[in-house]
Amino acid sequence: MDQFKFKINDRFSIDQSDWYKQDKTPTIRAAGKADPAFLEAILAYYARYGNDESLHGTKRHQIETLSPNYTISGAINGLWESPLTAAIRANLPHNVRLLLDAGADPNGIQLRDMEDYSVRFIRGRHFQDDVSSFSMCARRALVLEQAQAKGISQQLCPLTQTELDERRRGFPRFWTEPNLPGQRLRMDRALTGLEVAAKIGSPEIFGILRAAGADESAWVKPTSDNEADQVQEGSYSVSALSRSSPVHEAIEAGNQSMFRYLLSSCGYSPNYLPRAASTICLPPLSYIIACCDLTNSGVQRCLVDLLSHPQLEPNLRTPVFNVHVLHFATAHHDPDLLLWLAASIPGGLGSAGTTALGHTLLHIASLPLTSNQTALYNPDVAESIHCARTLDSKWFFHILPSPLHIQFPKPQEGPRKPQPLTDSQRQAQNATIQLLLQWGGIDVRAEDVDGNTALHYLAGTINVSEDIVEMVRQADGGEETWENATNCHGITPRQMWCK
Repeated sequence: MDQFKFKINDRFSIDQSDWYKQDKTPTIRAAGKADPAFLEAILAYYARYGNDESLHGTKRHQIETLSPNYTISGAINGLWESPLTAAIRANLPHNVRLLLDAGADPNGIQLRDMEDYSVRFIRGRHFQDDVSSFSMCARRALVLEQAQAKGISQQLCPLTQTELDERRRGFPRFWTEPNLPGQRLRMDRALTGLEVAAKIGSPEIFGILRAAGADESAWVKPTSDNEADQVQEGSYSVSALSRSSPVHEAIEAGNQSMFRYLLSSCGYSPNYLPRAASTICLPPLSYIIACCDLTNSGVQRCLVDLLSHPQLEPNLRTPVFNVHVLHFATAHHDPDLLLWLAASIPGGLGSAGTTALGHTLLHIASLPLTSNQTALYNPDVAESIHCARTLDSKWFFHILPSPLHIQFPKPQEGPRKPQPLTDSQRQAQNATIQLLLQWGGIDVRAEDVDGNTALHYLAGTINVSEDIVEMVRQADGGEETWENATNCHGITPRQMWCK
């Protein structure tokens, strides 16, 4: 080896100045090439010199980076990649077999890396973990201890008073916590090899990984409704620490054939909850409605297949926030979607009930899409309304995570520019609320944990349709609610409206 070349054999050498080109090791780059010759040469070289204890210094380190298990860690480089996942993403079964034969971990990611990534999704974590894109987080056990100090005895325990109080200092979504897990991380998602194979839709590679012993224990093991926490410390696995699953990845990609393969041939559950991310833990049905592109024909076909699956539990709710799939459907303000989905679920609209925050379907339909649709100049509204309807995971209310947005407010977080409802938004909201009122299973007097009724949220929304407000007032108990229902701040819908 000279100063500029690292010679693999007579045919291949590596420029030292190009060793980490685009944050990829030579092995990772070779794994993604259709021609396997370079990968074969690297693996042969590593097999010969990888355990040579006589080598030291730079050459020793360079040889280590040629290992089939040498990964690029997301905590440092903003991505999670190994030679195996690179070969999977390129859909190269031959390269996958070469790497596995050379001793590559069939999981495609190290347990320590998945552990570090998953810490950022622990309920009750420190706010700094929400922005820890380029550094390791504290160990999982320590973060869980910090959560317990906040009253979160288990990751799936009911919402604590501390958490409820924190919500009133921001503008969180109705279905998750104020600091949406993973939202502020400038890094790729950490996925196992099986998840990547499901995402690209390759049953062949998926089968190769399973035969090699890739961990799927959390995804195929039945879990009881009484199980407090799937991630048991000291015995957790890579699959249990993943915030996703192969089923979720196949659905999001709209790959119907892969989705069917997972459920029919591999025995995967149509009801799996990724409990490693307890506050954004959505079963596949809710995941489709809340997080996937419903205009994608492949996603639509997966939805139809899922609803017809004999083992589907359509009324399965999210843990912690207790959100039903019909709550997510209502948030779209799409009556056709809501009616179609309700007709496919035992109990129909009546199966939704209320969330852990006390939200009925009418509450969800009445929520502002974001804070910019509320009359924030009205002190009663600013004090009372703290919940958004949006399903968009990219929407920010505060530039800094809670509670930093209070400690260090920035000029950009001053008065926000109002965003009145467009005509189409008003029509969609009106149609959704009209549908719910015509159904008749809604009590307009129902209050959420903040004491707000649906009329409070409608009264606090700028340029809301007066016709729909009047329609809700005309419902049974509506006028009494309008005049006399006070929220936790002692404010009625009428008081909010008049200001």
